[in-house]
Amino acid sequence: MPEQQVDLASLEQLVTQMETLVTYCDALRQGAGGFAYMLPADWQGPAMMSFLGSFEAWSVGAQGLSDSAQGLHELAKAVHTAYSTTVENLDTAWSETAASLA
Repeated sequence: MPEQQVDLASLEQLVTQMETLVTYCDALRQGAGGFAYMLPADWQGPAMMSFLGSFEAWSVGAQGLSDSAQGLHELAKAVHTAYSTTVENLDTAWSETAASLA
């Protein structure tokens, strides 16, 4: 069987990038939400209603993006943890096997 290798540093970098994406998505949504409702009071009527409808649709999409990013972050963390634990367990097993043969 060919030797399996994992790059734990790359997995750790992926976890960090996914965490950054989640933070960015949340900040974008919150910032846009604050802006959308602070429009000048003189912008009213059909234009304002149209804008708010479009903004609400965008907000639903932005929430979906944020939820997906959070899911990817959790998955990347789980993969990193699983590989790290496996590498540690295999290192321990090989060390114990080598010691018992010595």
